[in-house]
Amino acid sequence: MSNLAGKVVVITGGNSGIGLASAHAFKAVGAKVIVNARNEERLQQTLQEHPGAFDDVFVADVTKVDQLANFYTQVGAKYGQIDLLFLNAGVAYFAPIEAIDEAFYDSQFNVNVKGVLFSVQKALPYLKPGASIQITSSVVNQMGMPNSSVYAASKAAVRSITRTIAAELAERKIRVNSISPGPIETPIYSKMGMAEEQVGEMAGSILSQVPLGRFGKADEVAQAAVFLAENEYVTGTEVVIDGGMSQL
Repeated sequence: MSNLAGKVVVITGGNSGIGLASAHAFKAVGAKVIVNARNEERLQQTLQEHPGAFDDVFVADVTKVDQLANFYTQVGAKYGQIDLLFLNAGVAYFAPIEAIDEAFYDSQFNVNVKGVLFSVQKALPYLKPGASIQITSSVVNQMGMPNSSVYAASKAAVRSITRTIAAELAERKIRVNSISPGPIETPIYSKMGMAEEQVGEMAGSILSQVPLGRFGKADEVAQAAVFLAENEYVTGTEVVIDGGMSQL
């Protein structure tokens, strides 16, 4: 039996893509899975689209610190503690440097960095010794991918936060790790604000850089999430899942 049976797992961005695949993976080993929804409408949609996938869904926009505080307070009040905090919520938009404006910058840093940092802070009272935190970064944090300056910077910040918080929380016996996927088949590509033709061209360009010659599957990332949760001697590290894209 997995040592995650009966554990409380909170996943942000858990209603699609990597987050949803991870929710299924953690449920499969007996964990209790709680996710957030950006608003009440999205909460109802999540319940209708994924019946039985989660033990609970609470409203919380990860860019709003007061909503994050309320989210973790609700989880703590109902479940007593959080054994795994998987901070997976993220957005990705691409543009050349001359096309970037303040709103473009804020839209990504507010979700990808602010949402992560304050989630850790607000969840911390409910993370006991033996708990762990996982944060979704991206292989672009270590690559020079054109048109990704803001997105890559936000994910590099996430990788840096992982190291720092891992050092801070080690004395409390709380582990912190990041997962850096490469190109994974998820709905995020349809949410980049680009025309379908542009997305297709981008996907083709990315695929040509993957030694294994395919996009990864969300389930393959979820397997890594379960591994990091179960292995109690891994902290501060980055698990890269990219078909060799950033390594070969």
